[in-house]
Amino acid sequence: MSRLKEMKNNSFPKVAMEEWVEQAEKALKGKPISKLNTVTYEGITRKPVYTKNDINDHSFKQLIDKSDWTVSQQLYPSTSFEELNAQLKQELRSGLQSIHFATYPSTEPNALVIKEQKDIKTIFSEISLNNIPLQIHAGSSATTFINALIDSGMETNNLQGIIGADPVGELAATGTLNKPLKQYYDEMKSNIEWKENNAPYLKTVWIQSNPYHNGGANAVQELAAAMATAVEYLQELMNRGMSIDAASQEIAFTFPVGSDFFMELSKLRAARVLWANIVEAFGGDDQAQKMTVHATTSMFTKSNLDPYVNMLRTTSEAFSAAIGGADSINVDSYQQGGDVFSRRIARNTHYILKEESFLDKVVDPAAGSYYVENLTNQLEDEAWNLFQKLEKLGGIVEALRRNFLQDCIAEVKGKRLKDVQNRKKVLVGTNMYANLQQKLKQQISSKPIEENELATVKVQAIQPLRLSVAFESLRYQAKLYQEKEGTPPKVTLLNLGSLATHKPRTDFSSGFFQVGGLLPVVSPSFEDANEIVEWSSAHNITGYVCICGSDDTYEELLNAAVMTINSPNRKILVAGLPDATRQKEMQEIGVSDFIHMRSNCYEQLVKIHQEMGLTDNEA
Repeated sequence: MSRLKEMKNNSFPKVAMEEWVEQAEKALKGKPISKLNTVTYEGITRKPVYTKNDINDHSFKQLIDKSDWTVSQQLYPSTSFEELNAQLKQELRSGLQSIHFATYPSTEPNALVIKEQKDIKTIFSEISLNNIPLQIHAGSSATTFINALIDSGMETNNLQGIIGADPVGELAATGTLNKPLKQYYDEMKSNIEWKENNAPYLKTVWIQSNPYHNGGANAVQELAAAMATAVEYLQELMNRGMSIDAASQEIAFTFPVGSDFFMELSKLRAARVLWANIVEAFGGDDQAQKMTVHATTSMFTKSNLDPYVNMLRTTSEAFSAAIGGADSINVDSYQQGGDVFSRRIARNTHYILKEESFLDKVVDPAAGSYYVENLTNQLEDEAWNLFQKLEKLGGIVEALRRNFLQDCIAEVKGKRLKDVQNRKKVLVGTNMYANLQQKLKQQISSKPIEENELATVKVQAIQPLRLSVAFESLRYQAKLYQEKEGTPPKVTLLNLGSLATHKPRTDFSSGFFQVGGLLPVVSPSFEDANEIVEWSSAHNITGYVCICGSDDTYEELLNAAVMTINSPNRKILVAGLPDATRQKEMQEIGVSDFIHMRSNCYEQLVKIHQEMGLTDNEA
């Protein structure tokens, strides 16, 4: 017992930051500690270590007041409303806690076309809504849905949740609105008046940051756009006679949560601070400063390739949303569809995070972390600066009209796509560790937003995308080629030296070609030029050949290998990046190109696809 008591009273010795830096730089062999810094897409520098000094400039404000969240899952279109009703009833029995869908006039691809009272009666048949919150996003206006709800004769006094519109979000997503914004704001106010008398527990304005997130925006741009939209609505509602306290409590927010774990949870925490500061500046009280945050796993980060990896992505994103303090979370299915199994897995993800990871037991578990608090504070500052720029331009709508926000987002999107193409950003199963045994299903693609010439309000739409699309296109091209030719497109890997010496580059090359749907055909290990001659004579090698070996082996065998296999019906690549002089020497004897860690993998694979004729089978 005395030993246990002694252990409890022990503590680690305090170490000064200077001492840590000294030891770290020794480990870095004299390089400065700044070499460990990284810069995010938000322009924020991440350091390897944070201390109390990193949060001294900000006062801490507790805005998250609960630990649990509502289990949400978006409902997708089906063959009939009767089928959707049956699905809802089954899922509500199996852990679903809210009814969440998009509906007309929302242009979201998965929106339900609900225009009439009979549709509402069917979808909610035999479902008691007294204790089940609604999360219904109606695009530019909730009027059509609310009118159908009124016509249905359903009891609405106990309805809770959101039946919300976001005309500015719809404008950003589609580039058009069919009516003047003033008319949408008039409808917004009219719907609030209806709900005050008939459904007092509902919210009717639901700001979506999805258009910005799915267009490639960083966290700062998402936050600034959402806050600028909120200010637009607050001002318009107050101009129509509402108080700041009443107007602010009508508004809910949705934030997609991406793959940068700490950035995304800090984004949700920063959103609450920004919202509280805005409402306070308008004169709102403490209750009005509270924010309703719905989080959803990101579509931007998902892939059609090796879809089981999407389970890991959605789990990490939901984890981030829970720690970030979301009031409700939508975990999308890994198949990005409505099949029973994948929806069940998505729903159960919530309960693993709640019941096995205990994330619903602690309020704001990231609070006090020097790193998270610093990141939250920096997001607040950067988002506020961008928000002020949007306001100086005349607000969110004017910023969209001038293409200011679109241009900012396009710059970040370009960086993201480049990082995926050169595999600095790894998408497991897509641009790294591809599974060529996977049976590819029908390709799911985002259709470009078409311009509506008759629209009353027009801006440049923020086109949605998924990071995986470029590599998906390569894989589907290869698949169509295989279906047409009866054999997959192949690349021969010619291995020089012993297995131990060529294996690192052989493995790298195999992975490099597989992400483009190209099947590696691996040769034996050759330690003698004569072996290469014999083997190549016995095999009908055509198309691309990639030579793999160590730098030392290349000095001994590469020239002989190139001269042996060089012919008009072959293209020779070399794995590795020799210096400029050696590259020139290799090219003079027949080497076409080099693949290496710094390659733009996508661009090189596109070139190979073109030369193989695979682009004739475009997916």
